[in-house]
Amino acid sequence: MVYDVYCFMEKEPQSEKETVKRTAEATKTSERTVRRIVKEGSKTWTDGSLKGLKKPISKGQRVVIVHAGSEAGFVPNALLLFQAGTKSGDFHDNMNFDNYTKWLRTQLIPNLPPNAVLVIDNASYHNKQYDPAPTSNAKKADMQRWLVEKGIPYEDSMLKPELYKIITLNKSKFKKYSVDQILAEHNHSVLRLPPYHPDLNPIEMAWAAIKGYVASKNVTWNITRVMKLVKEKVMLMDADEWSKLCGKVKKTEADYFKTDHIVDTVTETLIIYTGDDSDSSSDESVDSVIESEEPTPSTSSGGFSNFMPGVTLLPPDSDDDPD
Repeated sequence: MVYDVYCFMEKEPQSEKETVKRTAEATKTSERTVRRIVKEGSKTWTDGSLKGLKKPISKGQRVVIVHAGSEAGFVPNALLLFQAGTKSGDFHDNMNFDNYTKWLRTQLIPNLPPNAVLVIDNASYHNKQYDPAPTSNAKKADMQRWLVEKGIPYEDSMLKPELYKIITLNKSKFKKYSVDQILAEHNHSVLRLPPYHPDLNPIEMAWAAIKGYVASKNVTWNITRVMKLVKEKVMLMDADEWSKLCGKVKKTEADYFKTDHIVDTVTETLIIYTGDDSDSSSDESVDSVIESEEPTPSTSSGGFSNFMPGVTLLPPDSDDDPD
Protein backbone atom coordinates (compact mmCIF):
# COMPACT_ATOMS: atom_id res chain seq x y z
CA MET A 1 0.00 0.00 0.00
CA VAL A 2 2.87 2.38 0.79
CA TYR A 3 4.28 2.03 -2.71
CA ASP A 4 0.86 2.61 -4.27
CA VAL A 5 0.37 5.77 -2.21
CA TYR A 6 3.83 7.01 -3.22
CA CYS A 7 3.04 6.44 -6.90
CA PHE A 8 -0.19 8.38 -6.47
CA MET A 9 1.56 11.27 -4.67
CA GLU A 10 4.29 11.31 -7.31
CA LYS A 11 1.80 12.59 -9.87
CA GLU A 12 1.59 15.89 -7.99
CA PRO A 13 3.95 18.74 -8.99
CA GLN A 14 6.29 18.54 -6.01
CA SER A 15 9.80 17.48 -5.05
CA GLU A 16 10.73 13.88 -4.25
CA LYS A 17 11.37 14.89 -0.64
CA GLU A 18 7.86 16.33 -0.34
CA THR A 19 6.37 13.21 -1.98
CA VAL A 20 8.13 10.97 0.55
CA LYS A 21 7.03 13.18 3.44
CA ARG A 22 3.36 13.20 2.38
CA THR A 23 3.41 9.45 1.77
CA ALA A 24 4.80 8.88 5.26
CA GLU A 25 2.07 11.05 6.77
CA ALA A 26 -0.71 9.33 4.82
CA THR A 27 0.44 5.79 5.63
CA LYS A 28 1.67 6.53 9.17
CA THR A 29 5.15 5.18 8.46
CA SER A 30 8.58 6.75 8.72
CA GLU A 31 10.15 8.54 5.77
CA ARG A 32 13.03 6.07 5.92
CA THR A 33 10.61 3.15 5.53
CA VAL A 34 8.90 4.89 2.61
CA ARG A 35 12.23 5.37 0.83
CA ARG A 36 13.13 1.70 1.35
CA ILE A 37 9.80 0.45 0.03
CA VAL A 38 9.94 2.80 -2.96
CA LYS A 39 13.46 1.64 -3.78
CA GLU A 40 12.39 -2.01 -3.66
CA GLY A 41 9.06 -1.36 -5.34
CA SER A 42 10.71 0.26 -8.35
CA LYS A 43 12.47 -3.06 -9.01
CA THR A 44 9.81 -5.58 -8.00
CA TRP A 45 6.07 -5.96 -7.95
CA THR A 46 5.86 -6.42 -4.20
CA ASP A 47 7.71 -5.02 -1.21
CA GLY A 48 10.29 -6.89 0.87
CA SER A 49 7.74 -8.08 3.42
CA LEU A 50 6.04 -10.42 0.92
CA LYS A 51 7.55 -13.72 -0.12
CA GLY A 52 7.25 -14.92 -3.67
CA LEU A 53 8.64 -14.50 -7.13
CA LYS A 54 10.04 -11.00 -7.64
CA LYS A 55 10.02 -10.30 -11.33
CA PRO A 56 9.72 -6.90 -13.01
CA ILE A 57 6.41 -6.33 -14.72
CA SER A 58 6.11 -4.70 -18.11
CA LYS A 59 3.10 -2.56 -18.90
CA GLY A 60 1.63 -5.39 -20.96
CA GLN A 61 1.59 -7.73 -17.96
CA ARG A 62 -0.46 -5.69 -15.53
CA VAL A 63 -3.83 -6.87 -14.27
CA VAL A 64 -6.70 -4.48 -13.58
CA ILE A 65 -8.89 -5.43 -10.60
CA VAL A 66 -12.13 -3.63 -9.80
CA HIS A 67 -14.30 -4.67 -6.89
CA ALA A 68 -16.29 -3.36 -3.93
CA GLY A 69 -16.83 -4.64 -0.42
CA SER A 70 -18.26 -3.93 3.00
CA GLU A 71 -18.37 -5.54 6.44
CA ALA A 72 -20.45 -8.27 4.79
CA GLY A 73 -17.58 -9.12 2.43
CA PHE A 74 -17.00 -8.48 -1.26
CA VAL A 75 -20.15 -7.57 -3.21
CA PRO A 76 -21.30 -10.78 -4.96
CA ASN A 77 -20.64 -10.98 -8.71
CA ALA A 78 -18.99 -7.54 -8.78
CA LEU A 79 -15.40 -8.61 -9.54
CA LEU A 80 -13.98 -7.17 -12.75
CA LEU A 81 -10.62 -8.61 -13.75
CA PHE A 82 -8.79 -8.07 -17.03
CA GLN A 83 -5.28 -7.67 -18.39
CA ALA A 84 -4.24 -4.07 -18.90
CA GLY A 85 -3.54 -3.03 -22.46
CA THR A 86 -5.89 -5.61 -23.95
CA LYS A 87 -9.59 -5.79 -24.78
CA SER A 88 -11.67 -7.92 -22.45
CA GLY A 89 -15.27 -8.02 -23.59
CA ASP A 90 -16.52 -4.44 -23.33
CA PHE A 91 -13.49 -3.29 -21.33
CA HIS A 92 -10.52 -1.70 -23.07
CA ASP A 93 -6.94 -0.84 -22.07
CA ASN A 94 -6.74 0.43 -18.46
CA MET A 95 -9.35 1.66 -16.02
CA ASN A 96 -11.00 4.87 -17.22
CA PHE A 97 -14.36 6.60 -16.92
CA ASP A 98 -16.06 4.52 -19.61
CA ASN A 99 -14.86 1.23 -18.14
CA TYR A 100 -15.74 2.31 -14.63
CA THR A 101 -19.29 3.38 -15.46
CA LYS A 102 -19.87 0.16 -17.42
CA TRP A 103 -18.80 -1.78 -14.35
CA LEU A 104 -21.08 0.34 -12.16
CA ARG A 105 -24.13 -0.26 -14.33
CA THR A 106 -23.61 -3.91 -15.21
CA GLN A 107 -21.90 -5.46 -12.18
CA LEU A 108 -22.03 -3.29 -9.08
CA ILE A 109 -25.44 -1.60 -9.01
CA PRO A 110 -27.43 -4.78 -9.79
CA ASN A 111 -25.80 -6.46 -6.78
CA LEU A 112 -25.95 -3.64 -4.22
CA PRO A 113 -28.40 -3.70 -1.29
CA PRO A 114 -31.02 -0.91 -1.22
CA ASN A 115 -29.88 2.62 -0.33
CA ALA A 116 -26.18 1.76 -0.36
CA VAL A 117 -23.43 4.35 0.13
CA LEU A 118 -20.46 3.96 -2.20
CA VAL A 119 -17.20 5.16 -0.62
CA ILE A 120 -14.71 6.26 -3.29
CA ASP A 121 -11.39 8.06 -3.50
CA ASN A 122 -10.37 10.90 -5.80
CA ALA A 123 -9.42 8.91 -8.89
CA SER A 124 -10.06 10.92 -12.05
CA TYR A 125 -12.75 8.55 -13.32
CA HIS A 126 -14.66 9.03 -10.05
CA ASN A 127 -14.74 12.80 -10.47
CA LYS A 128 -15.86 13.44 -14.02
CA GLN A 129 -18.35 16.29 -13.81
CA TYR A 130 -21.96 15.98 -14.93
CA ASP A 131 -23.06 18.99 -17.02
CA PRO A 132 -19.91 20.98 -16.21
CA ALA A 133 -19.93 24.76 -16.22
CA PRO A 134 -18.59 26.48 -19.36
CA THR A 135 -14.89 27.29 -19.40
CA SER A 136 -13.38 30.63 -20.32
CA ASN A 137 -12.96 29.33 -23.89
CA ALA A 138 -16.65 28.47 -24.30
CA LYS A 139 -18.84 30.35 -26.75
CA LYS A 140 -20.75 33.32 -25.41
CA ALA A 141 -24.04 31.63 -26.32
CA ASP A 142 -23.09 28.57 -24.25
CA MET A 143 -22.28 30.76 -21.27
CA GLN A 144 -25.63 32.51 -21.56
CA ARG A 145 -27.47 29.20 -21.94
CA TRP A 146 -25.84 27.82 -18.77
CA LEU A 147 -26.74 30.93 -16.78
CA VAL A 148 -30.35 30.77 -17.99
CA GLU A 149 -30.63 27.07 -17.10
CA LYS A 150 -29.35 27.77 -13.60
CA GLY A 151 -31.61 30.77 -13.10
CA ILE A 152 -28.71 33.20 -12.71
CA PRO A 153 -29.44 36.75 -13.94
CA TYR A 154 -27.11 38.62 -16.30
CA GLU A 155 -27.25 41.60 -18.63
CA ASP A 156 -27.57 41.03 -22.39
CA SER A 157 -24.91 43.67 -22.95
CA MET A 158 -22.30 41.76 -20.91
CA LEU A 159 -19.13 40.59 -22.63
CA LYS A 160 -17.68 37.07 -22.32
CA PRO A 161 -15.24 37.96 -19.49
CA GLU A 162 -18.13 39.45 -17.51
CA LEU A 163 -20.32 36.40 -18.10
CA TYR A 164 -17.50 34.07 -17.13
CA LYS A 165 -16.91 35.97 -13.91
CA ILE A 166 -20.55 35.35 -12.95
CA ILE A 167 -20.12 31.67 -13.83
CA THR A 168 -17.01 31.29 -11.66
CA LEU A 169 -18.82 32.87 -8.71
CA ASN A 170 -21.71 30.41 -8.98
CA LYS A 171 -20.47 27.17 -10.55
CA SER A 172 -19.48 25.49 -7.27
CA LYS A 173 -23.15 25.47 -6.20
CA PHE A 174 -24.07 23.41 -9.26
CA LYS A 175 -21.13 21.01 -9.40
CA LYS A 176 -22.29 17.43 -9.86
CA TYR A 177 -20.43 14.24 -10.69
CA SER A 178 -21.49 11.68 -13.28
CA VAL A 179 -20.88 8.77 -10.90
CA ASP A 180 -23.16 10.39 -8.32
CA GLN A 181 -25.90 10.84 -10.91
CA ILE A 182 -25.70 7.21 -12.03
CA LEU A 183 -25.97 5.93 -8.45
CA ALA A 184 -28.71 8.42 -7.55
CA GLU A 185 -30.85 6.98 -10.35
CA HIS A 186 -30.90 3.76 -8.31
CA ASN A 187 -31.33 5.42 -4.89
CA HIS A 188 -27.68 5.02 -3.91
CA SER A 189 -25.36 7.79 -2.71
CA VAL A 190 -21.64 8.58 -2.73
CA LEU A 191 -19.17 9.45 0.03
CA ARG A 192 -15.81 10.80 -1.16
CA LEU A 193 -12.72 10.30 0.94
CA PRO A 194 -10.43 13.27 1.57
CA PRO A 195 -7.40 13.40 -0.75
CA TYR A 196 -4.30 11.41 0.23
CA HIS A 197 -6.11 9.30 2.83
CA PRO A 198 -5.95 5.68 1.61
CA ASP A 199 -5.84 4.71 5.29
CA LEU A 200 -9.57 5.52 5.40
CA ASN A 201 -10.37 3.07 2.61
CA PRO A 202 -10.57 -0.60 3.68
CA ILE A 203 -10.30 -1.84 0.12
CA GLU A 204 -6.69 -0.59 0.04
CA MET A 205 -5.92 -3.22 2.68
CA ALA A 206 -7.87 -5.76 0.67
CA TRP A 207 -5.69 -5.01 -2.37
CA ALA A 208 -2.58 -5.47 -0.24
CA ALA A 209 -3.86 -8.85 0.96
CA ILE A 210 -4.59 -9.94 -2.61
CA LYS A 211 -1.16 -8.85 -3.83
CA GLY A 212 0.51 -10.67 -0.96
CA TYR A 213 -1.43 -13.85 -1.70
CA VAL A 214 -0.52 -13.75 -5.39
CA ALA A 215 3.14 -13.07 -4.64
CA SER A 216 3.34 -15.98 -2.19
CA LYS A 217 1.70 -18.48 -4.56
CA ASN A 218 2.95 -17.45 -7.97
CA VAL A 219 6.09 -19.26 -9.13
CA THR A 220 5.65 -19.24 -12.92
CA TRP A 221 4.73 -15.62 -13.48
CA ASN A 222 2.08 -16.54 -15.99
CA ILE A 223 -0.62 -13.90 -16.40
CA THR A 224 -3.35 -16.54 -16.47
CA ARG A 225 -2.01 -17.96 -13.21
CA VAL A 226 -1.97 -14.49 -11.66
CA MET A 227 -5.61 -13.88 -12.54
CA LYS A 228 -6.57 -17.29 -11.16
CA LEU A 229 -4.83 -16.50 -7.86
CA VAL A 230 -6.60 -13.15 -7.64
CA LYS A 231 -9.97 -14.88 -7.96
CA GLU A 232 -8.93 -17.45 -5.34
CA LYS A 233 -8.05 -14.79 -2.78
CA VAL A 234 -11.23 -12.84 -3.47
CA MET A 235 -13.23 -15.98 -2.74
CA LEU A 236 -11.25 -16.60 0.47
CA MET A 237 -11.82 -13.11 1.88
CA ASP A 238 -15.03 -13.58 3.85
CA ALA A 239 -17.16 -11.28 6.00
CA ASP A 240 -14.95 -11.89 9.04
CA GLU A 241 -11.81 -10.63 7.28
CA TRP A 242 -13.65 -7.66 5.78
CA SER A 243 -15.13 -6.78 9.16
CA LYS A 244 -11.60 -6.57 10.58
CA LEU A 245 -10.50 -4.29 7.73
CA CYS A 246 -13.46 -1.99 8.29
CA GLY A 247 -12.76 -2.03 12.03
CA LYS A 248 -9.21 -0.78 11.42
CA VAL A 249 -10.54 2.07 9.32
CA LYS A 250 -13.06 3.01 11.99
CA LYS A 251 -10.26 3.17 14.56
CA THR A 252 -8.17 5.35 12.25
CA GLU A 253 -11.16 7.63 11.72
CA ALA A 254 -11.69 7.90 15.48
CA ASP A 255 -8.01 8.83 15.91
CA TYR A 256 -8.41 11.60 13.35
CA PHE A 257 -11.47 12.92 15.20
CA LYS A 258 -9.48 13.06 18.44
CA THR A 259 -6.64 14.89 16.73
CA ASP A 260 -9.06 17.36 15.14
CA HIS A 261 -10.55 18.07 18.57
CA ILE A 262 -7.12 18.82 20.00
CA VAL A 263 -6.26 21.12 17.10
CA ASP A 264 -9.56 22.98 17.48
CA THR A 265 -8.99 23.43 21.21
CA VAL A 266 -5.43 24.65 20.72
CA THR A 267 -6.63 27.06 18.04
CA GLU A 268 -9.30 28.45 20.34
CA THR A 269 -6.80 28.79 23.18
CA LEU A 270 -4.35 30.66 20.99
CA ILE A 271 -7.08 33.01 19.82
CA ILE A 272 -8.10 33.75 23.41
CA TYR A 273 -4.58 34.38 24.65
CA THR A 274 -3.57 36.48 21.68
CA GLY A 275 -6.07 39.15 22.68
CA ASP A 276 -6.80 42.30 20.71
CA ASP A 277 -4.20 43.32 18.14
CA SER A 278 -5.06 47.02 18.39
CA ASP A 279 -2.68 49.39 20.17
CA SER A 280 -5.51 50.75 22.32
CA SER A 281 -6.15 47.46 24.15
CA SER A 282 -5.07 47.53 27.81
CA ASP A 283 -3.50 44.82 29.96
CA GLU A 284 -6.68 44.76 32.03
CA SER A 285 -8.86 43.80 29.04
CA VAL A 286 -6.57 40.87 28.22
CA ASP A 287 -6.53 39.69 31.84
CA SER A 288 -10.32 39.71 32.01
CA VAL A 289 -10.53 37.35 29.05
CA ILE A 290 -8.00 35.00 30.61
CA GLU A 291 -9.73 35.02 33.98
CA SER A 292 -13.10 34.24 32.45
CA GLU A 293 -11.63 31.19 30.78
CA GLU A 294 -9.68 29.81 33.77
CA PRO A 295 -12.48 27.64 35.22
CA THR A 296 -12.69 25.66 31.97
CA PRO A 297 -10.15 22.79 32.02
CA SER A 298 -9.64 22.78 28.28
CA THR A 299 -8.46 26.41 28.23
CA SER A 300 -6.69 26.77 31.56
CA SER A 301 -2.95 26.21 31.66
CA GLY A 302 -3.42 23.08 33.75
CA GLY A 303 -6.10 21.63 31.52
CA PHE A 304 -4.09 22.47 28.43
CA SER A 305 -1.08 20.50 29.65
CA ASN A 306 -3.34 17.58 30.50
CA PHE A 307 -4.29 16.91 26.90
CA MET A 308 -1.08 18.19 25.31
CA PRO A 309 1.80 16.66 27.33
CA GLY A 310 4.93 18.75 27.38
CA VAL A 311 3.14 21.99 26.47
CA THR A 312 2.79 24.68 29.15
CA LEU A 313 1.19 28.08 28.75
CA LEU A 314 2.93 31.13 30.18
CA PRO A 315 0.96 32.82 33.00
CA PRO A 316 -0.51 36.27 32.34
CA ASP A 317 1.62 39.30 33.19
CA SER A 318 1.35 40.36 36.83
CA ASP A 319 0.52 43.96 37.73
CA ASP A 320 3.07 43.70 40.57
CA ASP A 321 6.06 43.20 38.27
CA PRO A 322 8.80 45.78 38.86
CA ASP A 323 9.36 48.43 36.23
